[in-house]
Amino acid sequence: MRIRTMRGKLGGVGLLALSLAGAASWAQAEDDPALAAKGKQFFMLCQSCHAIDDSSGMRIGPHLKGVYGRPVAALDDFSYSAALREQDFAWDGEKLDAWLKRPYDLVPGSSMSFAGVASEDMRKALIAYLKTL
Repeated sequence: MRIRTMRGKLGGVGLLALSLAGAASWAQAEDDPALAAKGKQFFMLCQSCHAIDDSSGMRIGPHLKGVYGRPVAALDDFSYSAALREQDFAWDGEKLDAWLKRPYDLVPGSSMSFAGVASEDMRKALIAYLKTL
């Protein structure tokens, strides 16, 4: 019994270490200019619905200039879904990753008609690019 308990505790420590390592890799990936350049290429998939600056107005989705670090549903001139307006977080690497992976899992009831990006590498590149805007 005691050995199993120790294994469980060590497993928890291992998971915590992996979680912290994941957070560190996000921070490194987000500041990688080469990754951001790749993300700019991937962003072509997003530009039919999202502008990258506030001067070109809104499209189907809000503009993404300054999205990294911005509170969710913060642009006054965009009509967000009620589900997004009810959220209380800022867009950081983890939230953007979850959103890009499966928007409905992060915010059930969102009106964003987007299935998600399966590739973790593509999501990291997109987030690195969004951080530069």
